[in-house]
Amino acid sequence: MQLTEMMLAERPGITTARGAKLWLGTLQLSDPRSSHHAISALLAELAETQMAPRNRLEILETIRIQAGLTNSQYAARYAGKALPLGPVERNAFAHANAQWRRLATAYLTCFEASLDSPELAVHRALCLARAGGYFCDILQAQYRAGQGGAEDVLDDLQRLVELAAEYNIGDALVRDSGHPRGSTSVSLTYRRALLIGMAGCVACGRERDALFELAAFWEGRISFPAQAGESQRHAVLGHVADQHGVRPRHLRVVCLGRLRCVVDVSRLSRGLARRMRKLARGATFEELRLPEALRNRPAADILGRARLAWCGGRISGETNGGLLAVPGNGGHGVSLSFAGNDFEAMYYMVAGEPFMLNRPEDATNRRSYDELFVFQHVSRARDADRAREAVVLFEDWEIGARGEYGFNLRRARPGARFRDGQLIAMRLRQDGDDGPVTIAHIRQLCEPRIDGHGAGLLEAVAEALKGKPHGVGVREAGKAQPWCAGFRLGSLHANDSIVLVLPCGWFRPGKIVEMRDAGIAYRLRMDALLQRGRDFEQVRVGILA
Repeated sequence: MQLTEMMLAERPGITTARGAKLWLGTLQLSDPRSSHHAISALLAELAETQMAPRNRLEILETIRIQAGLTNSQYAARYAGKALPLGPVERNAFAHANAQWRRLATAYLTCFEASLDSPELAVHRALCLARAGGYFCDILQAQYRAGQGGAEDVLDDLQRLVELAAEYNIGDALVRDSGHPRGSTSVSLTYRRALLIGMAGCVACGRERDALFELAAFWEGRISFPAQAGESQRHAVLGHVADQHGVRPRHLRVVCLGRLRCVVDVSRLSRGLARRMRKLARGATFEELRLPEALRNRPAADILGRARLAWCGGRISGETNGGLLAVPGNGGHGVSLSFAGNDFEAMYYMVAGEPFMLNRPEDATNRRSYDELFVFQHVSRARDADRAREAVVLFEDWEIGARGEYGFNLRRARPGARFRDGQLIAMRLRQDGDDGPVTIAHIRQLCEPRIDGHGAGLLEAVAEALKGKPHGVGVREAGKAQPWCAGFRLGSLHANDSIVLVLPCGWFRPGKIVEMRDAGIAYRLRMDALLQRGRDFEQVRVGILA
């Protein structure tokens, strides 16, 4: 902490763009922390120093690209961490958030100076667009760190849009070398923020990062209808005819924090549908015309998640099949548990008994039989300890009515740390009775309060995996390996293919595995990877004769 304060207290003495360029060459790029704090110190110096507005703007434009790269590297200190954040992670997020705020404030200072400076009048749109871009960066960082406060950022963006409309520069394009389209505007940054907000509510991990890339790439594909009827304001999703009655419009009501607006996603919906059809016909990455940053990402998963986030579509095979019946009024309790990579603990939660396949099945001689008879209390004590451990892993959460993307969960007291994309088990509690366990994964996780009050408070959206879970044992065929605990979803004899939930790293196309289910052995072939989470894989397998 003392070292951080020393780095933030340093003032490099930069007064010109040339001096800023030379100073960037002295940064320790291999150490994102020191580079990040050095840039924060420079921004603090700009806020304290009286200088010509043009020099200030030139310095900001000189350090902008390097500040973005440094922030991307520095994000590894707080993004994707378990929630609630620890002190070190929370401190890193606070520093990153403060730096983006300083950058946005510096550009807004230049905009205010341009009102009295004729030579800066042509840069008014640039100043507001840059500030709006940094507010979008803050919004992305909050979703990646699982922190609340998105409504404050959207309020700031709304004020920027109103300020740009006052001076009639909202749609003025400005060049941006860091933007995938090469240019942007104040209104486009606001639309990008709406897409980021919708994506952050339905995706997590790498899928969410991919949608953030697409949000910048497709920010111009959404618009705001000139007139929205009363029926459209209360509809969550709808198709209405345009003024000429030629082509229906795809409208959505976006609710993000205190913001509620009607958005026309017709162009975006048609573009996604066209690309999904091309992908089904085996189109290449170049034919899909996606950002270059998504070249090595699974295009089908990204486009499907984008359709769910922005157009309200559904992804087949991922939504719950009605196993967890939640009352419509919400507010009921649910026991929620997680075991990380300990699938044997999860097996105990689902099956109600310990995983026994790796224990000796019979006594080969009289001595082994005597040892099992005399020391059987040791095995029973071990099973009892395992049961107590499984009970401790369950926490009391509140479950609300089912939302658009899954079950809304809330924890109001300190407890375990969770991560988005993590496999969990849920048991609904109603009238004092415990129901069956449902396997789910965390689709969204948020720590809504970061002001020191309400420690341990978490809000989550859990998406149940389709099918009733059954505990099974799995191992690779033809190898003398120990059994691994896993889960079978749904009925075994419904069709020739079944779905398994296994730890990460098990899937390989065509891999032959053995499954032990209720004392019966099966030989299976892995056909497709349906979903990969943070600590699990959902695999479709076929039964071999």
